[in-house]
Amino acid sequence: MSVRRAITALAACGVVLAAMQPGAASGLETEPYKLVRSLQRIQDEIADGDKSALGMQLELVKLIDQGFRNMNAAELREPKNARALIAYAMAGGNPDTLQTRLADLGGRDDEIVRLAIAILVYQKGAGRTAEARLKDVDPMKIGGLFGAYLGLVRGLVTKDDERARKDFDAARLLAPGTLVEEAALRRLMTIHKRRQDPHSFLRVASRYARRYIASPYAVQFAAEFVDGVIVLDGQVDIEGVLEVVEFMPEPYRSAVVVRLMRKATVEGRSGLVRHLAELMPEEADESSKPDVDPQIDARQALYAQISEVTSENIETVMADLEAIDRSVLSDGDRELLDAVLAIAKAVMDPEPTVTASIGSTPTPRRESIFKAPEDDTPDNGLSDFDEFVGGTRDKLGAIDEMLGNLK
Repeated sequence: MSVRRAITALAACGVVLAAMQPGAASGLETEPYKLVRSLQRIQDEIADGDKSALGMQLELVKLIDQGFRNMNAAELREPKNARALIAYAMAGGNPDTLQTRLADLGGRDDEIVRLAIAILVYQKGAGRTAEARLKDVDPMKIGGLFGAYLGLVRGLVTKDDERARKDFDAARLLAPGTLVEEAALRRLMTIHKRRQDPHSFLRVASRYARRYIASPYAVQFAAEFVDGVIVLDGQVDIEGVLEVVEFMPEPYRSAVVVRLMRKATVEGRSGLVRHLAELMPEEADESSKPDVDPQIDARQALYAQISEVTSENIETVMADLEAIDRSVLSDGDRELLDAVLAIAKAVMDPEPTVTASIGSTPTPRRESIFKAPEDDTPDNGLSDFDEFVGGTRDKLGAIDEMLGNLK
């Protein structure tokens, strides 16, 4: 853990402990608006991959919810407390708390109340209504983390890509190094892919890979990155793609490359597969070779060899394919290997007696990118990376469930 992260965690922990002092009036010694600031710092630690911050977040959410529910109306109308309640809602807080205290924030025409209503309808899933209510909000003018959250929320509900891009960029500018920026970067990748802007796509992906690769949400980044490179094939700079990959830890780096090669193979992008294979680092001696799962090496070899198949070299490629260790391949990759070998034999033998094919309907089995599948969960292509980044998504889900049960 870095010095900055250690100091942040200790400070937030101190706030939690102070708030839990038994002698405090109404059960809280620290004011809710201060606890909201601590929640935001802890969420930033979660984005950095600090799993210990998850438990602290759970306790803070309970304290914040209790504090806002017990606060009298006069205190709640103070600007610092009213903004803190809205910030808590935007940070994933219990929507029932904001709805319960909405009338205590002021008159319906008050600016802070209109803003609170917009965030409440956003929490309830009415994106179009939230977009209309946030239309005249200026995140940059409001500034700070509060403005960054508003920019992120409006970007999430905006249907127009250009307006959403501006909002996400504003959120990044106002809150660099935070969970707000982490979320904005992932959404920006989707926008740049859709807009066919490979330069901006790689720029945003590079920032994410350098800063947030340990985030529990990084599996979503990985899926978007792989899909974006395939969609933008022919426009995207492959050297730039490899530069992004090089920022990642080795287990993840190899996993993403092999996913890229597999998807390119399935999509018939043989040129991209060959380029990826050529740009892979030369094999090092045993003493310096990184610890990479043998399945990764076998799959890279499989996809690279498939991309090299031509009528002129089919015998050589077929021999290389038959030399691949089938035992480390997943069921899906073994089917792919069998199909390619069958096609190769058909080319060499005009009257083949054995055929193989890949069914048109994928086998409903979860394919691991590190190990062979052991269950029947559908493959999302990046399941093991979910475990690699810390297995924190289940804990985040438990927090979401707790928020839904808070009354």
